[in-house]
Amino acid sequence: MRQRLSGLRLFISLNPPPEIISKLRDQQTFLRQRLDERYGLELSVRWTKPAQFHLTLLFLGNLFWQQLEWIREQIAETVATAKALPTLQLSGFGCFPVFKSPRILWIGVEPQAQLHTLQTDLLTRLSLHLALDSRDTSYPHITLGRIVAGNRFGGFSELLRHSAGTGAPPSVPWKTTSVSLMQSIPGPHGAEYSCLAEFVAQSKVE
Repeated sequence: MRQRLSGLRLFISLNPPPEIISKLRDQQTFLRQRLDERYGLELSVRWTKPAQFHLTLLFLGNLFWQQLEWIREQIAETVATAKALPTLQLSGFGCFPVFKSPRILWIGVEPQAQLHTLQTDLLTRLSLHLALDSRDTSYPHITLGRIVAGNRFGGFSELLRHSAGTGAPPSVPWKTTSVSLMQSIPGPHGAEYSCLAEFVAQSKVE
């Protein structure tokens, strides 16, 4: 029976370039202002550092260093054989797990066929030797902050929907060009993320 191994805590992600990080920072600032206006000191949020913004494609869990080379090979082959990496459109604020007890605040991504294909292809390759299933793929989102203190909040879903629909800074298309293998490192103020390898897509001539 295949088992996950202790060691490195890994995931695969799409990491935004500087111009998209700037837009995400604008969205984060806007949402923070709206929440402060509505809930004030009732709500305590640990906001994601802009350098840590990412969209998780596949969570790999705890693995050994010795497995890294094989994992790198599978990601490299997936990126090399992809017809194209997705162009994403940021869209709307949301939270996990539920609006009545929110813990993670995020900005979503509109459904995109190439993104779904990329996630599926990575899962298919890596599940050959890792104990993965569809639950290890991530709903497309970028975490903006984590609620660390607060009670149940009335009107939270309405606030997020209204914020996304009126007055939020405009987003721009994010044309992804690479896939990253990331390490999650626990820390006293939450996890920090480090890029172990980046796989750049090669332009294909039609």
